[in-house]
Amino acid sequence: MHRFIPASGEAPPELNPEHTAAIKRWTRDILRLPEDAVVTVNEIPCADAGCPLVETAVAVFDSTGTHLWKFTRPRVAVTKLMVHQTLATPPATQPRLSPIR
Repeated sequence: MHRFIPASGEAPPELNPEHTAAIKRWTRDILRLPEDAVVTVNEIPCADAGCPLVETAVAVFDSTGTHLWKFTRPRVAVTKLMVHQTLATPPATQPRLSPIR
């Protein structure tokens, strides 16, 4: 069983910057992204009924637009296998905006 909320008195798991960098590296490798593509990894809390307490969002910004994948778990719980399986699904894609004239 997974626990995402620490028991009373228990310290939450530490956020390791190396793990965040690994998620970005896995994303680049799996998608074969060019060097100029930007990859972000963010944790997003949610208090709404029916959504996870914390989800991790991986976004890719490249010449084709913005692509977003979400994991229904904290960043520390995201594994390479999860990233590989999730990136195999089509992302939520935002069209590229044209510049304001």
